[in-house]
Amino acid sequence: MLELTLYSKHNIQKGFNFLSRKDEKLAKLIISNPNFSLSKRYTGFKALLKTIISQQLSTSAANSIWTRITKNNLTSNLDILKADQQLLLTLGLSRQKCIYVKELAKRDINYKDLNLSSSEEVINRLTKIKGIGKWTAEIYCLFSLGHANVFPSGDLALQESIKVLFDFQVRPTEKEVVKISENWNPWKSLAAHLLWDHYRKIKNKD
Repeated sequence: MLELTLYSKHNIQKGFNFLSRKDEKLAKLIISNPNFSLSKRYTGFKALLKTIISQQLSTSAANSIWTRITKNNLTSNLDILKADQQLLLTLGLSRQKCIYVKELAKRDINYKDLNLSSSEEVINRLTKIKGIGKWTAEIYCLFSLGHANVFPSGDLALQESIKVLFDFQVRPTEKEVVKISENWNPWKSLAAHLLWDHYRKIKNKD
């Protein structure tokens, strides 16, 4: 059975209605986002490659590296396997990430099958690959597959956004965020998108 996704205006509105009833803080974010929309991202090797490259980097730094990767036509598993480490280092990857992207390229992943799997199944399968932790797998479920009920609780931007929105004195821990996000079930992904948007606005003010 396919999971509920956010790639329809109907589902987004349904999720907004639910979140508005459940959480007055999120309700305010929804009101401030009258033109909210989501565009479907690509899936498969290219999507996971980009997510691995983005690990523990700022958006601007990750985008710069990804631009160099695409300009050098290194977005397929065969291209990554052929590329030597020195080239990947020159493009901005760390030595550790060189290992990770090579490991991903070696794997014979059935991406069509992943598209039909639950978030739990996708996360379980992807985290068996060296270099893919829970955050990376959750980001793939959320952005590439559009699953509606995924919340990357270890994401620092989401933690900071929650801290500001709920007037916490300190940034909540991952375990605390897990508990907080349960209030948004089964539309956790939509809550995450709203909180990321809120975080970007906070940073722009700074």
